[in-house]
Amino acid sequence: MSDEFIDVKKNNIDELKRKLNQEMLKDAEMREYMKDSLNQDPSVDSFELSEELTQKQSSPSSEKDAAASFESSADISLLAKYEKLKKEFEELDESYKRLWADQQNMLKRFQKDKDDLRKYGAQSTIEAILPAIDNFDFAKKSIKMETAFEEILKSFDMLKMQFQMSLQAIGIAEVKTDLLFDPTLHEAVTSVPSEEHPEGTILEVIKTGYQLQGKVIRPALVVVVANAE
Repeated sequence: MSDEFIDVKKNNIDELKRKLNQEMLKDAEMREYMKDSLNQDPSVDSFELSEELTQKQSSPSSEKDAAASFESSADISLLAKYEKLKKEFEELDESYKRLWADQQNMLKRFQKDKDDLRKYGAQSTIEAILPAIDNFDFAKKSIKMETAFEEILKSFDMLKMQFQMSLQAIGIAEVKTDLLFDPTLHEAVTSVPSEEHPEGTILEVIKTGYQLQGKVIRPALVVVVANAE
């Protein structure tokens, strides 16, 4: 739940409180006004008040009874309004509490996911290279004293190839060096003149570079041709 949505709920609750206070104040003022009107002299120069007093004089009830009747009616009306606003307030308050609890639970889940990603984010990478690591153990066990040197080299080449395939499975590829020097892909450790190769030709790879999903994570260290002018 967004903080903005929860703020709207808070504002609704505050608005209900304000309305309730206004209604109570309005009914209190009306009650005082009617009390004062009923207690005024019948000869006061006001047509509406005179008419009200005349009707009350012809009524079997006394002014005191009329005032009490009005107060009772006003109290019932005020109580009804109060109960209605109170119910709306309680519903909004309960809704706000649920939304707040949902937001807290969501934040906890986000934090847990973030912590899990930090702790186990490399899991897929490790799973991809484990078979290649296992093959190192198999190769070591297969090498005997009588094993030919050529067979050992062949085993190392096969291990390297499988390791590269494992890296490719997670989006890692070697930086290409069979092209002219590119400062975004290569880093020249030294340069040599050459009459046989054009400017910028890569003569030797000192250290292989790697890219992750097209982004260079380590440039290839190379020896490059740089002919003096």
